[in-house]
Amino acid sequence: MGSISFLLPHPMPALAQATLRRASFAHGFEQTIDATAVEVRDGKIILTKSLADSGHLLMPWPVGGFGTLVAASPTLRERAEPYRLLLELARGKLNQVRTQSADWQAIGLVTPHNFDRGLVEATRMFGKAVQAPAAESDNLSGRVLEQSFALADLLAREFAEQLFDTRHQEEEMLDTRLAARTMRGWGTMGAEYARTFNAAQIALRWRDVEPQESAYDWSDTDAAVAAAKAAKLPITIGPIIDLAPGMLPIWAAGWEGDLPTLAAFMCDFLETAIRRYKADVPRWIVCAGFNQADSLGLDDDERLRLAFRLFEAANQIDPNLELILSVAQPWGDYLVKDEHTISPLTFPDDLIRTGLKVAAVELEIRIATTPRGSFPRDLLDTARLINLFTVLGRPLELALSLPSSPAPDAVAAHHGQSVWAPSSRTGPSPEGQSEWGASFATLGLCTPHVRAVTWDHWSDGDPHLTPCGGLIDANGVPKPLLGRLRTIRAAHLR
Repeated sequence: MGSISFLLPHPMPALAQATLRRASFAHGFEQTIDATAVEVRDGKIILTKSLADSGHLLMPWPVGGFGTLVAASPTLRERAEPYRLLLELARGKLNQVRTQSADWQAIGLVTPHNFDRGLVEATRMFGKAVQAPAAESDNLSGRVLEQSFALADLLAREFAEQLFDTRHQEEEMLDTRLAARTMRGWGTMGAEYARTFNAAQIALRWRDVEPQESAYDWSDTDAAVAAAKAAKLPITIGPIIDLAPGMLPIWAAGWEGDLPTLAAFMCDFLETAIRRYKADVPRWIVCAGFNQADSLGLDDDERLRLAFRLFEAANQIDPNLELILSVAQPWGDYLVKDEHTISPLTFPDDLIRTGLKVAAVELEIRIATTPRGSFPRDLLDTARLINLFTVLGRPLELALSLPSSPAPDAVAAHHGQSVWAPSSRTGPSPEGQSEWGASFATLGLCTPHVRAVTWDHWSDGDPHLTPCGGLIDANGVPKPLLGRLRTIRAAHLR
């Protein structure tokens, strides 16, 4: 056990006060989050962590123009005297921008003059913050932090634009898949979907398909597969087994904590689904949320063994299928709880090291919902995350999700609640969803290691994990993001 403390600025921003206890501590290259206890008293925040070691403070903090984003300090050692919170957050973000810009410049990125000038200004201002008295230091540090996030955004967008240009010179239009998940097809919006996307993603909710044991209803899935075939779109089905609340059949809840029985039921459902559609569908997302969920009373090792069983069962049906693992909360937010011990990177790595056939790893970039979503990060942090997961030696896929409006209470109670709005100070909005979705889709699509980008669900009328997160509302009216994604597809994809 170890602890580290930070002096809070005075006065504290109201938005920061609301998320102060969400702080955590992380260590290592992966920035693996430790189980962290947070105490706020006497103008300080004190973090007690499971490892007595140096590491990074991760703190959700309101950033002007961007909303609340996670900021990370540089590596800090334990010491008796407290650090200045804003000074260390500013130091961490500025250091990230300086380091990443140097790395990308080394491989050919040309940074614009306003970025170079802004970086020099932010560095000078930080030097003043280090030497200033407490109140002035906090004021200067806050300005450095906001400027560093603005520079990070500019840098990431410039990187994506120049990387697209480079790839187009080599490949012309890219064959990266762009899709939106649906459970029921697109109805009268099929032509609109085909204009926007070059692939189909069809999700299954076990609860709906097998409401009673061994009694199946494939009508929605059949219709979605038929629509995708008619549009001549390559099809991916899944996740087949998702451990999010509300996804499993009610009748399966009686087997909570019983790994052998749950494995038998899940393998049976998976095998039934694959045998029904494998002639038309070569790509399957086998499972999702296994690294993060604990709703079945299974510990980390049991969920790892369960995932192994599912992949093994799918491979036995047809060894030529492409089998994909979906990773929830890839930044590891869930590790703040003592019961979680396997990081988002270690979970797929453990499966791959067994020799199991994992064709790709999907990362859920699901923001502003609980319990499945992650704290909001910026584009530069997401670029770092993508680069981190390339060490697995497998292609990556991204599943993106952000609500376009606050969820009604009835919906929130079943599917999760909106808790952050990274694109807006006043809460989720269609415009905020559009800007965020287009930006993060662009970052994913430009990256050679990413072979597919999927918006997590097509319609608000479908069952979903992100309330109001669809590209069309429950009445079938398109949201602004749909048009933005169509423009991106036309500019960059086959």
